[in-house]
Amino acid sequence: MSDLVTAVNDLIKGRKADENLHIYTEGLSSLYKRMAELRMAMNYFTFAEVFTEMNRETRGIIEASVDMIQNLVKNIVLNNEFKEGDIEEISSFRDDLIRKMEILTSYTDRLQVVEYILNRVEYRFSDSGFSDAYYYDKFEQDIYRYITSDRDNSVINMKLAQVIAQIPMRLSKNKFFDMLKDSFSLYKESEKQSVDDFLYMIRTAGTLYKPEGFDTEFPVLNTYLEALGNINVETITADGYKVYREKLDNASALVEEYADFFVMITEVLNDVYSIALNFSALTDMNETDKLKDIISDSYDLIEGNDIDSEQISERFVLFEGLQEKLSSRIFSPESAMDEIININNQKIKELDYERTLENLVITSKLQSASTFARLKDDDTLNESADEAYVNEVTAKLISEFREKFEQTDRAEKRAIMALVISTLPAFFNNLEEFKKYVHVALSQCTDSAERQACMALINLMITCE
Repeated sequence: MSDLVTAVNDLIKGRKADENLHIYTEGLSSLYKRMAELRMAMNYFTFAEVFTEMNRETRGIIEASVDMIQNLVKNIVLNNEFKEGDIEEISSFRDDLIRKMEILTSYTDRLQVVEYILNRVEYRFSDSGFSDAYYYDKFEQDIYRYITSDRDNSVINMKLAQVIAQIPMRLSKNKFFDMLKDSFSLYKESEKQSVDDFLYMIRTAGTLYKPEGFDTEFPVLNTYLEALGNINVETITADGYKVYREKLDNASALVEEYADFFVMITEVLNDVYSIALNFSALTDMNETDKLKDIISDSYDLIEGNDIDSEQISERFVLFEGLQEKLSSRIFSPESAMDEIININNQKIKELDYERTLENLVITSKLQSASTFARLKDDDTLNESADEAYVNEVTAKLISEFREKFEQTDRAEKRAIMALVISTLPAFFNNLEEFKKYVHVALSQCTDSAERQACMALINLMITCE
């Protein structure tokens, strides 16, 4: 370890690159592989336990992905077989998992629109417990107290977004578009990647984004969504409301179940990917063998063999504190990686370490807290977003919303606007502007059921604080 620390310090100073690049890459690769093996044992066992409890219908949806991860685990991790093309196969599989998660996210966005609509008719058929007297006399003050009860700006902004999403939506389309323009104007001269990420967030919240395979990947969800797409808020009955709410609850539970699975399997794949990228790195063989025993039993558990999961769980006591120890040792060489690459760029090319360091950079992303992290950056997206680029993006987005709103009724339009606005950067210059916005929105609402829904939902936020 002392050699690795010395190598990091020397490389930051641009010294002895010939010998230190070898020490640095070998040392960090070894640490990454040990961490990946440990994390995989934990993640894979968790996945195995959840998988054994899944019903047959859910297993049918995820069967192909499970078969794929099982083959990779068996060949690369358990049989220690790594062949040309494995990295490309793993990368392609990961891209497919990300695509499926994007589809599930799109379903979540659309179901949130349905929930917004149903929430605003719910109290035609039940009593919220809040009166119109409270709505007109004290409700605004309770909202302001909730917003200002914190001094942390990030918390205040979060609360503003929560409240804006629930108060009655009475914006005109043009005012909504002006808010979009103002929000995107904040991104002028930032990186194009930041603009594109913000655009993606708005398009998903606004149900404009429809990933490849949306209509075919999850047939049951698609059936639910079609059934939930014809709510008429003018004629809905109590029985109709109950039917729609039940379908919404069932669909939301399925999305959550599928999403949890794809997060777990991607975490396992990230660990397999990390092991493959650092396949030749040296590890503590005693430690590796014990971890592989856990991985092997987890593999058998998924395959349906008679394995006692409690006995697997008990073996993790052997590795208490190891993750913290490895994290501590990885921190310094990992945090210095970009600086080391920049300072020693020429030597890295001369000594043919480009591919090795690229693998380490990718491994650092795979082992980060972001399960679905982008592994390779598009250099063009690091360019500055000038006024013309931001204006072009904004104009195209507004055009998409115009087309969307022509195809939707008033209830859905209001739901989309509310959910999009809740994702925008704070567009109030001060609390007085926020107060005015809330006052106008509340005073313009003439629907008793919507007023009750607004009071019930916002008071739920206040009491849960």
